[in-house]
Formats: sequence, C-alpha cells, structure tokens
Amino acid sequence: MPRVTQSYRDRQTARIVAAAEACFARRGFDGASMDEIIAEAGMSSSTVYRYFPEGKRSLIRAVLGQAVDPVVEWVTQLSAAEELPPFEAAFVDAVDQAWKYKQGAAGRAELQVAIWAELVQQPDLRAINAERYARVRAEIAGILGRWQERGDIAPGVDLGAAAAVVHNAAMGLLVQQIVTGESGRFDDDVAATARALTDLLGGRGEPLSR
Repeated sequence: MPRVTQSYRDRQTARIVAAAEACFARRGFDGASMDEIIAEAGMSSSTVYRYFPEGKRSLIRAVLGQAVDPVVEWVTQLSAAEELPPFEAAFVDAVDQAWKYKQGAAGRAELQVAIWAELVQQPDLRAINAERYARVRAEIAGILGRWQERGDIAPGVDLGAAAAVVHNAAMGLLVQQIVTGESGRFDDDVAATARALTDLLGGRGEPLSR
C-alpha cells in the first residue's frame, strides 16, 4: 500500500473544509447536512469521517478557525518583521488582506454571516473565537508598542486602548462591506480610516491616553 503523505492529507482536509464552507454559505450551519457536505466534497462518507470524526461539529470548528486564522497569521508575521512599515500602510494592507480572503471564494461573505449567527447560538464556539480575537488584539498592542518606540505613535497613547480601536476599526470596515456591498466606496473608506487613525495615534488628533 502506498504511503500517505502529509501533503496529501492536507489537500484532502482542505477539500473537505472547502466543501463545508460552500454548503454552510448556501444553507447555514443548521441547514447544511453531512450528506450534502460529503456530496459536495465528492468523497465517500468514510473518508470524510476519517478526517473529521465528529462530523459537522468538527467541520464547523475548522471553518470558524479558517475564517479567522488568516488575520491572525498576518498580524503574527507583521509582529515578527524586523522593520515595520508605516502604520497607515500596514492598516490598509491588513484590511485588504482580510477582505481578499473573505471574497476569495463564492459565497464567503454569506459564510461570514452564517458564522456570526452560529457564534450567537454556540457559547463554546464563541469562547474559542474570543480567544483568537484576544490573541490578535495582543499582537496589535505589541506592534503599536514598536511604532511608539520608533516615534510614530505619541508617547501618551495607551497601547491597549489603541489596539482595541484599531482592531474594531478594521472589523467595522469589513462588516460594513459585507452588509452594504458598496465596493466603490470600500477602498476610499479604508484609506480615510487609516489616515484618521494615523493622526489620532500620532498625537495630531486627540490622543488615546490613560
């Protein structure tokens, strides 16, 4: 029997998760069935359950993680960079990367709405998502601290409060785009928000002090 490689397992897992995403986007987490997901994946039920033994519940967790982890990964990479770009450019890039992920496949915006609905109904999943949000916010605070040391951010700025504002601003822009679908305004709104935050954090507006 040929040896199953990790890359093969990764491809199979990605294929199943992509099928689950498509089904959840169409029918919501409650409406989509495992039979539908298995058919969408084009695999046998035994294969799907081999990778996701808990069935739909484990697939929901995988889809939730994949929806958030690209943002976590981007922030982590920025935090590890030897030289940070200017704050304004970094904010625009962060929102752009997050939005490209959300529109990267048909129905992904609808999937995000389904995710929000599921989080409202499932406290344990909401707790997992909250941990990821806390991780992102802590990473943002650390990055802001480096900008502050460099003199890009005013010394009196409370980094925890600033991280909350930056994170919420980015999320608000993504929610606005999903809800309104006004693609013509999105880039302008992102750029305007980045400029306003740059002025605020740099002390040219009202600083976020302790």
